[in-house]
This record gives sequence, C-alpha cells and structure tokens, in this order.
Amino acid sequence: MVAAAAAVAGAGGCGASSADSTLSSGPADAVCYHLVRTLAERVGIATALVTAILALTVVGLSRLVAEQAGSQAPDRTP
Repeated sequence: MVAAAAAVAGAGGCGASSADSTLSSGPADAVCYHLVRTLAERVGIATALVTAILALTVVGLSRLVAEQAGSQAPDRTP
C-alpha cells in the first residue's frame, strides 16, 4: 500500500513543466516515471520489513512478560 501511494503521489510530478499554467503539461517523462516507481517499490519493501520487525518485537516482548508473570505467581499447591 505504501509503494502504491508513493508511486501515485510522485508520478504526478513527472510531467513536463510549462511556464504557462493554461497550457497542458505534456506527456510524462518515462525516465522520471520509472525512477519514481522504483523508489516507491523500495520504500514499500522497507516499510514492510520495518513493520514485520516491530510486530515480531511486540510479540516477543509480550511472551517474555507473560512468562515472567507466570513464574512469579505464588504456588498454591496444598
């Protein structure tokens, strides 16, 4: 989702710039469009990796806290 959003947002700036705003901006530059798409894919992959690392960290910490809470509980065997 991040890659798609970055590609859509960045690809709009690849049109040929014009001094007069009433004229059409012309066709998009293919090199610029390809660069934006490549960078958007990299941002998406990096974001996915960071999200996975953070999710695994939270799961690991929650398991650690649960184990510590279980080991510190008083033993109530008669």
